[in-house]
Amino acid sequence: MNLTPRMAMAGMMAAALLLSTSVLPAKAQTADPAEPAPVEAAAPPPEPPKADIASAVTCQVLIGQFDDSVAAAKVEDAVKASARTLRGEGNKACNAWDYQAGIGSIRVAIETIGRKPIR
Repeated sequence: MNLTPRMAMAGMMAAALLLSTSVLPAKAQTADPAEPAPVEAAAPPPEPPKADIASAVTCQVLIGQFDDSVAAAKVEDAVKASARTLRGEGNKACNAWDYQAGIGSIRVAIETIGRKPIR
């Protein structure tokens, strides 16, 4: 294979360019991508709330009392509707294990229809 002087010169320039860009000084070298960066230990997940059986029973007893009393209550339908809304909010809170909020809402609902909560 006969190389022209122009082809030989182009080949030498390409080789010189490759050599000059592939050798980096020690200071300019980047971190080895095979080494993972140090990672902080992840915080443990929070513990789920624990069920409070006594409060759960109180929620269900109050819901039962409301359900048994609302039909016989001698109050206007609008008052019964707002009391039912409170009962629904209380039930949702109890199901989410937010017993204090649930019990409070259900007690207010029972008092709204003119009854006294038994617990």
